[in-house]
Parts: sequence; C-alpha cells; structure tokens
Amino acid sequence: MKKIALILLLIIGMTLSFTAIGLVILFATGAVQSIDEAKDLLSGQLPGGENAFLKPDEVREAQDGLLLLQQQKQELQEQIVSLKENQAVLEQSHADLSTKVKDLTTQAGQGDQDAAEKRAARLAQLTTLYSAMRPGDAAAIMNGMTDEMVLEILPTLPERNAARILNGLADEQRKADLSAKLLNGQMTAN
Repeated sequence: MKKIALILLLIIGMTLSFTAIGLVILFATGAVQSIDEAKDLLSGQLPGGENAFLKPDEVREAQDGLLLLQQQKQELQEQIVSLKENQAVLEQSHADLSTKVKDLTTQAGQGDQDAAEKRAARLAQLTTLYSAMRPGDAAAIMNGMTDEMVLEILPTLPERNAARILNGLADEQRKADLSAKLLNGQMTAN
C-alpha cells in the first residue's frame, strides 16, 4: 500500500512540476502577463473572452471544408492522370507522324530521283536524235519549242551542231536571247 501511495504522490508531484514549468514558460515568453490570464488560458478562455476551442458547428464546418479539399485533391489527381495519358497519346502520335513524314520524304526523294533519271534518259535520246539531224531541220523543230526546252537540249549537243541549230532559228531576237542565256549559263535545271 505504501508503494501505491508513493506512486500516486510521484504522479501528483510530476504533474504539479510540469504545470509549474508550463506557467514559468508562459510568463517568461510573455504569453501571459498575470495569473488571471494564465487561468483563462488554461481553462480554454483566451484573453478577450474568445473560446480557445472550436464550437461544434465550427468543427462541422472545418470537417466539411477538409472533405471538400480531399474531393478537389482527388479530382486534381484524376485530371493529372488523364493529362499524362493524353500526353503519352500525343507523343505517340507525334512519333508516328514523324515516321510517316520521313517515309514520305524518302518516297518523294526516290520519286524525284526516278523522274530525274527518266528525264536524263530522254534528254540523251533527244541529243542523239538532234545530233543526227541536219541543223536546219532541228532548228525548224526548235522554233516551236519553249526557250527552256531549247536551253536544255542545245548544251548537250556538239558545239558545232548547237551553233548551226541556233543560227537556223527563225526569230533573230530569240537567237540573241538564247545566246545570252547560254553565255550566262542560265540553262534550266528541270
């Protein structure tokens, strides 16, 4: 029984010691200025008559506010997940489109190369054909061609044939223009 009494006295002593230490801290920090303020503070009343604790309706309002914040947080997390999914879809679409553009560019380059090879083959045939013709006959045919076509064919012919064909063209002004363009190297690249 003595042991129980000693334990009770020890607990009471410790409680009083902690209370005394708490009061000393309150006074030392300037939180309270008098014993009455300390009593009001410890009883739940703040100086100024306001209750230090929330009233039941304030507790409900705080709980409702917390619930609303949790719902908004959940909605935002769902939106973030949705945005990440959309971003992944967009990135995949971008990669697919990039691949398609590269493929189309390669195909277009191949098509351009094929067209250029065919054009070069036709130009070689025309060169052979006009080289075999008499210059007057070739000039008569070139009178009906555009300047661009003539400028493409003449440089491929032997110089002597090209000079005779150019001389055989009907329009003197056209001869001068074509000669100037040949001199300046303004042949078409088509």
